[in-house]
Amino acid sequence: MNAPLGYSIAIPAYGRPHEYSDLLESIYNQKLLPNEVIVCEDNSKERPMLKEISDQWQEKFHSKGIEFNYVENEVNLGYDANVRKLIELAKYKWVILIGNDDLFLKDGIEIISRFCFDNPDIAMVSRPFVRFNTDVNSPIGESRIFTEEQIVKAGSHSSKYIFRICGFVGGLIVNKNWADKFHTKKYDGTLFYQIYLASHAFCTSGIGYLSECPIAGRADNPPLFGEAGASGHIPGSYSAKGRADMWRGVLTIAGDVGPIYDQDLKSDLKAELMVRQSFHVFEMNASASKHDLKELKFELGQLDLFNHWIPKSLYTINYLFGNYSKAFYYLARKLMQRKSS
Repeated sequence: MNAPLGYSIAIPAYGRPHEYSDLLESIYNQKLLPNEVIVCEDNSKERPMLKEISDQWQEKFHSKGIEFNYVENEVNLGYDANVRKLIELAKYKWVILIGNDDLFLKDGIEIISRFCFDNPDIAMVSRPFVRFNTDVNSPIGESRIFTEEQIVKAGSHSSKYIFRICGFVGGLIVNKNWADKFHTKKYDGTLFYQIYLASHAFCTSGIGYLSECPIAGRADNPPLFGEAGASGHIPGSYSAKGRADMWRGVLTIAGDVGPIYDQDLKSDLKAELMVRQSFHVFEMNASASKHDLKELKFELGQLDLFNHWIPKSLYTINYLFGNYSKAFYYLARKLMQRKSS
């Protein structure tokens, strides 16, 4: 049976109680309210605090006629399984995924609703988003791929956009009635279940892209992957092996999904990871030790993602200049911003 028309905001909660409270407040203050807020707490150390915050907000949401469903996982499921569980448990057609340290902008759901109303058969929807550190009213920039609203799909777009517009989960909208058909545990641990869904969406009805920002994502929070023992991941940072495992997952997904639709998703996604995304990876490792840089080079080489002058050049800059290489990335970003403006 298809889920009824409406909006479920789905929050994979793990730690970060103060940010979580801010997120719930941003939902509560929306111009257009959702039908449901569903939270799956994934057995973090801060569970008691998250439960207390949820109890406080539950009454407030109920007073506005909004369902508030707080679920505690008996064991840590990990990111992918938790996202899948949220989509499965959501009661309404449009499932808006958002990390518990992100925020909705005031008219966020209204922006999403307009697009979904005009495109009722779309599989997924992506969005530009505001980037901020501690104060959303003092943003540090905007992450945007397209300036105009459009449908990204095979035949009109490169598969590289699967990663560019769906790599960050905050604010992604999933058509539950469509996504339930693709339920699988196969890619648990990749940290990219949304890329699996996006690959199917790209090859079918497409991935919508909004022209306005509905959400804001924090730029200064370190990743918590690995706190519950996820293999290859170190809490607070991306290890070389952890990053390689994530990208191996992307390539595996592309290699599995593409042939189903007679599409080569892997080639362009591989180029995307090796070229554009390598800038972000080496920027994050600007102050890494020479030992860690060698490990990163090895891991990328194992995936055949070091066979291009860009990752080779970035590796050399980091290796030779160490912490001073941060100045290069700062200037490079300034130049990119100037070109895009």
